[in-house]
Amino acid sequence: MTGRYTDYDNVADFTAHKMKQLLHDMRKLQRADIVTVLEDALASYEAGLIDIHFVNGWPHISHSNEENDMSD
Repeated sequence: MTGRYTDYDNVADFTAHKMKQLLHDMRKLQRADIVTVLEDALASYEAGLIDIHFVNGWPHISHSNEENDMSD
């Protein structure tokens, strides 16, 4: 299995799956501009450099090393 959660046999990486689905859809629509950005984001996600969150079905990224501490 590829993705970030390969330590677990029964867990699929939904983020990688969804990104690949979006890539397929954008290729069918011949949106090379979006395909390029999605490919770069997927590669960075799989390398552990970014996190991807979906809002209304579209990916939004944050850097993996950012702290989500809002207590300040």
